[in-house]
Amino acid sequence: MSEQNALAQARAALDELLEAARTGQIIPIRLPGQIEAIAEQLSNAQEQHQEALAEAKRQASVPGDMGAYMEEEAYFVGHAVHELRTPMTSIRGYTDMLGSMGELNDMQKQFLGVVKTNVKRMEALLADVSYMNKIRKDTLKIDEKMDLFKNIAMRVEKAMQPVAEELNRKLTFEIPDGLPLLTTDGDMLALAINKLVENGLRYSEEETGEVTVKGAADGSTLVITVTDNGIGMSDEERGKLGEIYFRADSDHVREFKGSGLGIPIAYGLIEKLGGTIDVESTSGDGTTFTIKIKGMS
Repeated sequence: MSEQNALAQARAALDELLEAARTGQIIPIRLPGQIEAIAEQLSNAQEQHQEALAEAKRQASVPGDMGAYMEEEAYFVGHAVHELRTPMTSIRGYTDMLGSMGELNDMQKQFLGVVKTNVKRMEALLADVSYMNKIRKDTLKIDEKMDLFKNIAMRVEKAMQPVAEELNRKLTFEIPDGLPLLTTDGDMLALAINKLVENGLRYSEEETGEVTVKGAADGSTLVITVTDNGIGMSDEERGKLGEIYFRADSDHVREFKGSGLGIPIAYGLIEKLGGTIDVESTSGDGTTFTIKIKGMS
């Protein structure tokens, strides 16, 4: 089955749910299974896309061939993400509507909760695929303006504190005054840090897991560290960090459903912002990402 077929099947399944919502034919007991099936189809499309890209790299005889393939592939991914977002938004809206239509019993509430969780996960996946596609196509819009890292850190805290609370982990910020003033895209920098923070939160132990975000100055350069006390990485895993879809082969990592796009997005965004990112990690002993962004002199 090609990646186009997998995405077409996901779209057809989403359209079926949308039509059921329109006609009042949604069957609550089937919703979790339907959403999981759509998520699996999207996951299959991702895997098949990577296989197709690897095969194209093996067969490409001249650079022009690969360039044409990459351009066609990027257009397809962007179009697919756009097409899938519309029915996903409708499903989320109709799910919210179902939750407000009178008193629900405990089983119905559980079903709707599962649907909402999976819809949220799929929307996050589509957003990640879109960002990764724009980074690879070099079409990501960077809107540079003056900003304080303290403001950017507040955006990260607002986005990630609910995740920390949901996972029962601790999130700490140590942002002193007097850090270099930045000329950068604060939203993109916040998104990159979000990805690193979420990675640290998910891959640390419940209750004892902690992620700390720090800011420091090295002359006119802003130094940001994101440190966790989680599972860490081996030398081999660290060497593959930043590869699209790479996820470490450990039980703790596999407990969480992820796309393998978070860290590559963070790396790509930092590069687009003109910064650098390094990582230090030891298996079983946590990870520290260090970002350096040139500030205003």
